[in-house]
Amino acid sequence: MTSPEIRDDPITGHRVIVVPGRAARPNEHATAPPAASQESGCPFCEGNEGKTPPELAVIAPPHRAPNSPGWFIRTIPNRFPTVEQDDSSFVPSGSSPGSPDFPREWAVGHHEVVIESPSHSPLLPFLPFEQVVRALSMCRDRVRHLSRQERVGSVTLFENTGPESGGSLWHPHAQLVTLPSLTPALEEELEGIRRYCARTGTACAQEQVARAEARDGRRLLFDRDGLVGYSPFASELPYESRITSWRHAASFGDLTDAEVATVASHLIPLLQALLRLLPGASYNLVVRNPVAEAAGGRDYHWHLDLRPRLVRPDGFDLGSGLAVNTVPPELAAEALRSEMGAKR
Repeated sequence: MTSPEIRDDPITGHRVIVVPGRAARPNEHATAPPAASQESGCPFCEGNEGKTPPELAVIAPPHRAPNSPGWFIRTIPNRFPTVEQDDSSFVPSGSSPGSPDFPREWAVGHHEVVIESPSHSPLLPFLPFEQVVRALSMCRDRVRHLSRQERVGSVTLFENTGPESGGSLWHPHAQLVTLPSLTPALEEELEGIRRYCARTGTACAQEQVARAEARDGRRLLFDRDGLVGYSPFASELPYESRITSWRHAASFGDLTDAEVATVASHLIPLLQALLRLLPGASYNLVVRNPVAEAAGGRDYHWHLDLRPRLVRPDGFDLGSGLAVNTVPPELAAEALRSEMGAKR
């Protein structure tokens, strides 16, 4: 591919312009992690348990006292939550509770932090394999737990790494945020799934797209152990990647222990490959999870999206609503495969 082209996401219809000629320096905003000396005072480090809210869940040796050192993984409430559980103190901004012209409502939900290691470094992909499995298992368990709570319609699981990701701490951690309804992103995906299935007669739109990516092969990262990884055809970001399973499951909370370990075994080399290609790159990991009761939620097929944050949108992106990707996903997949040593 040598000329710019507009591509449509096969499910959502999102449009992206792939412009290979502008890919000269996609890592110009990459930033090296801070020196270890900057970890002083980090509230997530072992020994600083008193600096965080009391833990909600923990993976630790037997007989360890709550909220004390000696743990492997801790889950705590976010001290600065995006949403709040207690609506008794809700005060709308402004003088009126809302109107048809200016609707608003209380942002109700849960906001949790999964601290993935007692140590400030290294980052998730460089932790021991068993520690990554523990971290993903805790995330899976918290998705399950939150999906059973009242007033929860969706659970967004995500990880921010690096200054361009929106993250404020380098200590490896993930977060979960719930809303009482589907998020706009889930609503859009589910509507796209319904249109795709009605048009093609396919039982699962996301499985069909994954099969098409596997057949095409140019954007494929791996296809083994019940998982498939690829750089999506209409990737909005350079080196964007997706991991999903061939077994239909709507939520990350539906994964078995064996599947969690398999995700870890493929996520680690993918993230390591990205950071070898682009040292210090910021990125987000995102998994959207509709709860079973959500309308059409079981039609969804979970997927983990790796979204590197290498370039900032410019005026055209913002003004047009079109993402501009300067690294064609075919080239991104080729580079990532080479670093991963993937065999297709």
